[in-house]
Amino acid sequence: MNHIRKLLFITALLSSSLAFGQLTEDPDERRDQGRDPLKTQTPEGRPLPFGQRLRFGGGINGFQFGNPFSLGVAPVVAYQATERMIVGVSLSYTYTRYKAGYFSPTQGITINQYGVRGFVMYEFIPSILPNLYLHGELQNTTYQQKVDQTTPITGSVTAPLVGVTYSQPISRRFGVNLTALYNLNYKPSDPISYQVYGGTPFVLRLSFF
Repeated sequence: MNHIRKLLFITALLSSSLAFGQLTEDPDERRDQGRDPLKTQTPEGRPLPFGQRLRFGGGINGFQFGNPFSLGVAPVVAYQATERMIVGVSLSYTYTRYKAGYFSPTQGITINQYGVRGFVMYEFIPSILPNLYLHGELQNTTYQQKVDQTTPITGSVTAPLVGVTYSQPISRRFGVNLTALYNLNYKPSDPISYQVYGGTPFVLRLSFF
């Protein structure tokens, strides 16, 4: 029940963050001139205040109904450091439940994953492929697995990931992001790493910020 309450709270936070991002409009003056809106300056060329460079959003991961049931959320706060660079942090929580009969005829399994990551995105060839970013991040995930009426098994894994993100802007401070990453620290022989990353060094992610 506590995990369900946590999940509902994070989902509400994510929803409000998405709504905030969608209300952010582009500078009309610059768009009327046929140019893309600046990300760190006003149409008059003055630097945008810190608060107007922030981007809020997140994503939903591990979505699956039935047996197993799985659902996760990952709120994001990002900052437009320069016209071509975004830095940010994200928290994540994923709940997975295998009912009795999946692995054992009498016992179910509950898995909780708590994560935090910091990331950097750099738009490296805007004149050729705008909105395509080199993406690097460091991610730490704590993993807890509990078979009914037994002591939980816990562990953590830290991994650097590198790849690319394509961002489709919706407004100056909000977009849809498709990310493809490779885990440089993936170890298939490590059961925690195997469980957290689903048996593959590749990570695909859809997020909104």
